[in-house]
Amino acid sequence: MAPPSPDGSTPSSSSSMPRELVARVFQHLPPIQFLQASAVTCRQFSFRWYVNAVFPASVTVPDDVSSLNEAINRLARSAESGARGLLIVRPGTYQESVRVTQNCHILGLGRRDRIVVEAPGWESALVSAGLGAKSLVPRELGWAGLSTGEDACVENLTLRCRNENMRGRCVYLVMGRIHLLRCCVEGGVVVSGYSTEPRLTECCIRGARGSGLHLTDHCRAMLHGNHVHSHGRHGILIDRHARPQIAHNEVHQNKACGIKVFHGVDGPRHLQKAPMDANAMAISFAEAVQALSNNSFDVNNDGDVSITPRYADSEAEIDLDCFDTGASEEDPEETACAD
Repeated sequence: MAPPSPDGSTPSSSSSMPRELVARVFQHLPPIQFLQASAVTCRQFSFRWYVNAVFPASVTVPDDVSSLNEAINRLARSAESGARGLLIVRPGTYQESVRVTQNCHILGLGRRDRIVVEAPGWESALVSAGLGAKSLVPRELGWAGLSTGEDACVENLTLRCRNENMRGRCVYLVMGRIHLLRCCVEGGVVVSGYSTEPRLTECCIRGARGSGLHLTDHCRAMLHGNHVHSHGRHGILIDRHARPQIAHNEVHQNKACGIKVFHGVDGPRHLQKAPMDANAMAISFAEAVQALSNNSFDVNNDGDVSITPRYADSEAEIDLDCFDTGASEEDPEETACAD
């Protein structure tokens, strides 16, 4: 506790600290945490001060530009090479499909349900498809700092598709390490690709006709503290050697399984040359189970967790445009275990 001042009052802990030290601490906080901290402890540091101190460039929609994509392009021109600019989104409905191609922090400022990105036509509301520059572009060419949206963060937005047939692919992540933080996805999320390592934290994902999250093709997603519910098939579907970490999520009211895992020890049957031995199958099964920890389940029609040695879900593609919201029949060879 800080010592009493000469008049007998006790100053706040923030006012007793050197301003330079407080400033350094605040510069390491994410935007929402800064607003929460400064509002109750240190009001002399404004949000404008924080933005100027932390981000090399910032753009506000619709004050500066009318769309999120235009704002991302402006950040790409104004921010330093490889630096992450700030895109502030005020309440409103934005009719566009957002392509994240810049290492920016997209922040919805206000109530999440009033900050809506609604994709028109046959498009996803949010697509992350960086060029993979960090791993593919030779450093000797001088492009090591090239920004392609691989480390972007999208926070406090509602994402949906006007076309109900696209609801299964409302968010489509095929490259990079984008972070979805406290977003609401009114539909499904598809994560695919060996170089795709997104994080989804404290998001609400609901209402897809197929599976809520489809993690596939060797992706390494991290899901923590999300609310996944009310999907036409599985809450979370994992296949094709995806290697996610799934912890502390609430998965409920899905018409098939809460979490469905195809751990794929034998690979595609038409490529299989020899049966996998029991030891390898046990190791693969253990790895699949280890990736799931401390999740909670309720009212999933086909059980909470189901694990099968098959390689992929033959009906996964149907999830993307299927009008039938009923649960599909499961392969009788599959084994299920309830968490």
